[in-house]
Amino acid sequence: MPEDGTARASVDEWLARYADDATPPAGVFATYDDAGTVTYIDFAKNVAQALRSTRARAGDDRARTARVMAFRNSAMATREVLAAEARRWREALRNGETPALNAEWDAEDARDAAGSASTVKAVVGDEAAKSVMVSPFAAEAAAAAAEKADAGAESLDEKGADEPLLELTPENVDKALDEVRPYLIADGGNVELVKIENGIVAVRLNGACGTCASSSATMKGGIEKLLKQKFGSAVDEVVNVGEDLPEMSVETIEEYLGKLRNSITQHGGEVSVESLERGVCVLKFKGPQALAFSIAQALKTKFPFVRECKIRQIK
Repeated sequence: MPEDGTARASVDEWLARYADDATPPAGVFATYDDAGTVTYIDFAKNVAQALRSTRARAGDDRARTARVMAFRNSAMATREVLAAEARRWREALRNGETPALNAEWDAEDARDAAGSASTVKAVVGDEAAKSVMVSPFAAEAAAAAAEKADAGAESLDEKGADEPLLELTPENVDKALDEVRPYLIADGGNVELVKIENGIVAVRLNGACGTCASSSATMKGGIEKLLKQKFGSAVDEVVNVGEDLPEMSVETIEEYLGKLRNSITQHGGEVSVESLERGVCVLKFKGPQALAFSIAQALKTKFPFVRECKIRQIK
């Protein structure tokens, strides 16, 4: 049973394979029902535990078999890379359909999040609720995930539709961030601008906001949406970076790929940097397409200012 996402086997077989692993691998997985229809696609730091939990929650008939793409190299097994690969699996389904369990469970999570927010407000009031919220954008992100957003709610885009776009400068970005800082500070955190390069705005979430589970919702549902409203297409993406921001050059990218090569070779791949210009990195690659996609995501995670990673297949 290969672990490259191409083989399907019973969930019991996968669990038996990982039973003796001291640390089961991270990876992306899909479950299938008795009829062979995809029912669920997700990623996990521990595939064995995730498969076990999915079957317990869904039932044997809806999680009869599974396929797994394991990421045994820790440098590639980041949350961003795993999430991107899971998205690619979902998009590969016919007509981009959402697996039934993903739709059901996302909707449940959204209702739970909305219910929790309502309970907090009912108990402590609107003003006091600000001091206990997990993220000022968590409810919005949950609603978007379930596609249940209130059609009558005024969006950030609508509120800023008539505002002239600003020039993308550090001063203007820092001023724009002042609009979200009060919410982040109330949540025990803050945000600082680190650098702007090739349309990518790098910020650093500090304090509680840097480590909370809703930091991704804060970035995409709040900060990135705000900056795109203020600066339009000048902002390609907003990324959250740590204390150590690596230098981006052909040499440093090659050095990073060197750390991945054993894993890449084991999965039947070869890779090297062909060029790097204005944030676009071109890789010469030989091997499975899924592996190329994972390498590209790993690079974008390691080097936030890689705006685009292009793959040139070689024979």
